[in-house]
Amino acid sequence: MRGKKGTCKVCQSQNRDNYEKEFYQKEGAIAYSELVRIALSFGERISRKSFRNHFTKHYQPARIQDLIHRGSIDSKVEEGKIEAINILDEIKTNLLGLKALMTASKKSKNVSDLVAVYREHRLTLQDIERLSNRLSVSTSLTKAELYKEIYWACSQLCPKCRDQFWVKLDERLRSKGFT
Repeated sequence: MRGKKGTCKVCQSQNRDNYEKEFYQKEGAIAYSELVRIALSFGERISRKSFRNHFTKHYQPARIQDLIHRGSIDSKVEEGKIEAINILDEIKTNLLGLKALMTASKKSKNVSDLVAVYREHRLTLQDIERLSNRLSVSTSLTKAELYKEIYWACSQLCPKCRDQFWVKLDERLRSKGFT
């Protein structure tokens, strides 16, 4: 039973992705003893022999490429969330400024204060419209969610078919003006 995926310490490790990403990023030019050291830093005892067996029998570079692509998609989703938060903060700031103007104009008998409130109100509504247009999407799936679904579907393909799919998809998107 030894040597099968079911008993491979690396395959069973919760840090498998970390070990394989390290191996992938160094293009296999990492000593197994270095992986042993990394495993110890995670609190795991995995031998050099276990790493050697894993990377000669079980390692699939395409799996790690997919993980790396998904990671870049996740970072784009996070960037989108940060942009949305910044937009909401800008709207909040505009509304707080409007509230301050309204409070000041209640105490004032000056017509120019009321005009300033109206102007700020109109500008705030324009800003909200402009910012909400930046947040709107034309599909029920976000771009990142769509990418995740495509990557999941491609993970079911053999490496040759997956590569052909990505080439065809890239050609199609470029022909439609998407880059």
